[in-house]
Amino acid sequence: MTEPSFSSDRGKGLAAKQPSGAGRPNENLLATGHRFVARLLRLIESRGGDAQSVLATRNIDQPLAEFLGPGLLAVEKQKLRAIASHASVVAADMQSRKAGRALFRAGDWRLLFYCLTGSKSLREAIQRMEELLVAIDGRMGFASLNCSGSWARLTLRGARSGDEELDFIVSLHGELMFHSIFSWLIGVPLGGIAALDYPESAACYLDDDSWPFELRLGAPRSELIFAERMLDLPVLRTMDDCEAAPTLNFLFGLRDGNDPEEIARRSRQLMALALREEARMLSLDELANELVLGRMTLRRRLSAAGTTFHKLRDEVRRGIAIDLVVNSDLPIEEVAERLDFYDSDSLRSAFHAWTGMAPTHYRRSMKPVAQPN
Repeated sequence: MTEPSFSSDRGKGLAAKQPSGAGRPNENLLATGHRFVARLLRLIESRGGDAQSVLATRNIDQPLAEFLGPGLLAVEKQKLRAIASHASVVAADMQSRKAGRALFRAGDWRLLFYCLTGSKSLREAIQRMEELLVAIDGRMGFASLNCSGSWARLTLRGARSGDEELDFIVSLHGELMFHSIFSWLIGVPLGGIAALDYPESAACYLDDDSWPFELRLGAPRSELIFAERMLDLPVLRTMDDCEAAPTLNFLFGLRDGNDPEEIARRSRQLMALALREEARMLSLDELANELVLGRMTLRRRLSAAGTTFHKLRDEVRRGIAIDLVVNSDLPIEEVAERLDFYDSDSLRSAFHAWTGMAPTHYRRSMKPVAQPN
């Protein structure tokens, strides 16, 4: 394919790092760099916002200056992505106020993801997104998809406040967000180019960082440019997957992250996702890490919700076990492996405790009986 060029000057290519190869859909496709998160937090603070509260919502008690020190590079990716999600919304709200644009509403993100995950292909997802953005009066900007040759161009238009650094960072993060979400939906890095209609001098607002696309400034319009064939890839994610991803939880306007019932619900979803996609059961420490909670804090919250880690683990295994036994022809040994049991005897013992029957007998009992002619 011929590399796409702009109708005017092609702009300045910056620090591009193209991810290679296709992969299973996972939250690593929602990656955000440490330096960019630091830039977001510093920008919020410098414009009179409360960056410290962004950290507080992720259970980080360090003063902002200390958090942004050398120790920032040691922050785990899961927590970093959650901080980035919150900080980007705070920065966008600051820009909207200055521009006189209506702020995001709690339900906007949920509506967006209903549109995206309810689509069969990336092309349909983007077309439905275009319609939604118009329907919510541009609170999340506007988008327009066009194809030229073998390239797809998604033009993105948002508010401008007159504060070039704030506008630039919010615009860049908006393109990064859509690029990452599309990659996550189809389970394949989108790659391509992120073009921004800001002068090349705006590069001074960036630290030396890497991006999942080639970043170009000085473009005639802000747009994502990627291979047109990507549009026909199927959407692999569901709404449950979205709600189970800690990076996206803040965006959906879900219940308070400290609410015991909410933590129990998210715990169940995360455990089920790991078991279905990776054939492994999360440990208590792994689950606490995914939820950005301490081990003992997680135990207390689950107890307040009337459950325990072991009860949740048993519920998740039971649900998936029955599904696989009834709705597949997998050998019982393979079902046991997918459910992260030590061996098939362990599965048989657990299954009998759940249903009062052996897996093979349960499978036969649930098969439809042939009707006489």
